[in-house]
Amino acid sequence: MKKIAVIIFGLLLAQGVRAQTITFTVPEIPGDIEKTEYAKYTQPAMECIEWLKVHSPNDVQRKKVSDFALWWLFGTPDVRIELNAAVANIENRDLLILLLGGWAQYAIQSKDDSQLEGCYAGVNTALNYYVKYKKVLGKDKGAEKFLKMREKGTLKSYLAKSMPE
Repeated sequence: MKKIAVIIFGLLLAQGVRAQTITFTVPEIPGDIEKTEYAKYTQPAMECIEWLKVHSPNDVQRKKVSDFALWWLFGTPDVRIELNAAVANIENRDLLILLLGGWAQYAIQSKDDSQLEGCYAGVNTALNYYVKYKKVLGKDKGAEKFLKMREKGTLKSYLAKSMPE
């Protein structure tokens, strides 16, 4: 019985290692397209955002994945993101992309156009990444400020006050 458990554990471990080594294929940016055509790129964009959330800032594919995600974020008519000065306090490019990506994921998955809820989801996405990769990213004053608010439970109310009316 013990041998079977060891064999199963070994197989699962090997499969997990193999799954981590699969290369992510970044979609090509098609260039100028009609606004209505962005819908067919929503799923690949969501996959890129998921990829960005779990891979190191030093990953060699990060720029290409980020570029596709940003292309979609700035072109799609299906997500409305209104940034404000409070959110712009995050200085790190990777964190800002994740903030936008988390916001878009919330809007697409929940079909909710709430700017507050989207912003809150985006900030939390960026903060989760910041906590995980802080040593690689370096200190970000805006992220640190938001982390303190999140710990105190005041982040959402702060964002609500800073949202455009």
